[in-house]
Amino acid sequence: MHSPLVNHYQPQVDFAVAEVFGVEALVRWRQPENGLVLPDQFLADVEASGLIGSLTQAVFENGLADARHWRKEGLGLRLSINVSSDDLEELEFPDRVARKAAVEGVAADRLVFEVTDGQATRDRTAMLNVATRLRLKQIHLSLDDFGTGYSSLARLRDVPFSELKLDRSFVHGACSGASLRAIFEANFGMAKQLGLRIDAKGAEDRDDWNCLSALGYDVAQGYFIAHSMPAAEIPQWIRAWRARQRELQRSA
Repeated sequence: MHSPLVNHYQPQVDFAVAEVFGVEALVRWRQPENGLVLPDQFLADVEASGLIGSLTQAVFENGLADARHWRKEGLGLRLSINVSSDDLEELEFPDRVARKAAVEGVAADRLVFEVTDGQATRDRTAMLNVATRLRLKQIHLSLDDFGTGYSSLARLRDVPFSELKLDRSFVHGACSGASLRAIFEANFGMAKQLGLRIDAKGAEDRDDWNCLSALGYDVAQGYFIAHSMPAAEIPQWIRAWRARQRELQRSA
């Protein structure tokens, strides 16, 4: 019997070479009556019922299985997965994910766990402990939706993040207004001084792409690059992207 949970993936592009180097896993719930249901329609109920850890595990295991298939096609993609503060307060979490990744042949440094900026933390000490253990295992941590939470700078100071993911509200149209561009450039400069990779989420059109490229951003994802898609479509999409990449470079 198939699980009702399925992963879709949104590609992430490295600006330095304009190549796809990773994907973000985005969970969907398959319902017989309604088809695929997006997470904003069920995630709150999952969290309220205390099942968020089981959801993370299912998304992670689906992602590892898909990564195994991609490797057969010569694609060693980095896999980003959203986790909750509950996951990062579970002391067994780092060892469990490292074991599962090893079984599937996925290198630890090809994994990224994303924690949303606005998520509250009940046990700060446990979170710092788990975050440190993950980083010691070479698993990356990303602060997602940066700029929308109330404790962004404190988290950047205290938690060993390796990546900062700027929220789409600060990315789309960033070069069209002075105030938005100032925020955009300030966050970029801070991330670079902290030695963090910076991912711009929300590259929705060609102007966003040109702006990010000109400023020297590391990574981008958004509708200008690709919408999320089933795992089976990723290899063909990457082949199409490589052709499109050449067009983008010629018209830059």
